[in-house]
Amino acid sequence: MDTDRLLRELTEFLRIPSVSTLPAHNSDCRRAAEWVAAELRRLGARDVQLLGSDVHPVVWGVGPEVPGAPTLLLYGHYDVQPPDPLDEWTAPPFEPTVRDGHLFARGAADDKGQVFCLLRAIEACGQSPVNFHFLIEGEEEYGSKVLFDVLHREPRRTKADAVLVADMAYIAPGWPAVYTALRGLAYAEITVRTAKADLHSGEYGGAAPNAHEELCRLLGRLKGPDGKINVPGLYRAVRPPSKAERARWNRLPFKDRTFLTRRVQAKALVGMKQRSVLERLWALPTFEIHGITGGFTGDGAKTVIPAVATAKVSLRLVPNQTLRTVERQVAAAVRKLAPPYVTATVRFLHGCDPAVIEVTHPWFGLLARAFKEVVGRGTVAARAGGSIPVIPALRQAGAPVILTGIGLPDDRLHAPDEKLDLQQLWDGIAVFKRFYELLGKNGV
Repeated sequence: MDTDRLLRELTEFLRIPSVSTLPAHNSDCRRAAEWVAAELRRLGARDVQLLGSDVHPVVWGVGPEVPGAPTLLLYGHYDVQPPDPLDEWTAPPFEPTVRDGHLFARGAADDKGQVFCLLRAIEACGQSPVNFHFLIEGEEEYGSKVLFDVLHREPRRTKADAVLVADMAYIAPGWPAVYTALRGLAYAEITVRTAKADLHSGEYGGAAPNAHEELCRLLGRLKGPDGKINVPGLYRAVRPPSKAERARWNRLPFKDRTFLTRRVQAKALVGMKQRSVLERLWALPTFEIHGITGGFTGDGAKTVIPAVATAKVSLRLVPNQTLRTVERQVAAAVRKLAPPYVTATVRFLHGCDPAVIEVTHPWFGLLARAFKEVVGRGTVAARAGGSIPVIPALRQAGAPVILTGIGLPDDRLHAPDEKLDLQQLWDGIAVFKRFYELLGKNGV
């Protein structure tokens, strides 16, 4: 394995600032899509197309035909999260840097590095052992609208014997995983208005309502200090994990203290204390505040009572909940909890339903065997707290979805100094190469 060449090629991919949520990076998203398309052609794929959008296209391709072999659909995404706050990066986020065996860059683990791993595993096979189809999108971090539109018009794109998604992590170092559930997502902006326009804090302070204050009170009513979300009906659909699933979780190498000190790096964990940390992470809905705007936030001072304030928030949804129901519940709760002298509105930006994945198909056994042969341990089944919007749509054609990955729990996804352990990458290429070979021999 020519690791120097592979590192140069991945670095080239990671240098493209393909931030899908920021229009200023539309041309970069297009450039990243073209990079992926060129790689598919280099692997011998035919019918390579950019679908659905000029700026965030879905890259589609069909690998060399292998008569009699099964068809594996590879899904991934080339878009990345915004890199802010920039001053917390050790090196610039789009200037990939290697330190102590780790590659630091935005997108290193989520998901450019893992897409790269899947593609380089095909290259390592030499002659393709199976029929590959490719769906690599550019809006996963912003709701996957383009891909949903493509699949609505052309559902045949998901037709395959199985779908492989490498956008996840090991459950712990040395413990590869396959995932049985993903949480859904409802992302929204909550806006409150208290007056027609901003007011002078000297002339009106003490009598005029303040939009920031009212927004903070509203947010505090929506989620209490005990971690419970005060949205009527929200927990009605939530089902606790079974005894068997709890038993499997108890066997995983997860320690609350290690999670706090090494991953969260805070002074305490919060949330519903009567539930285990893994249950809080995997089996309960969440409500998080991502940012608040309004009034004056620039340098210096401006004595103003803001008339409008907005909070960006999201809820993670668990199996049995649905996006549309939760959106209605949240909108009703905001109307109910806002005082009568405040106009409160909710605008939903994007979201997805949760996903439940059966891991009983024989191909999961082949993946476990590939990991066992390469890294010394087969996969364990776990849930994930994150979301991949398109997973339910990828399952519509009936193919099993294999959700796995080569990341590590401390890869700092969506945060400054995101990284990918290079040994994980080299091992991952060998694992997926072996998986493809096993599919070619045993997967029909």
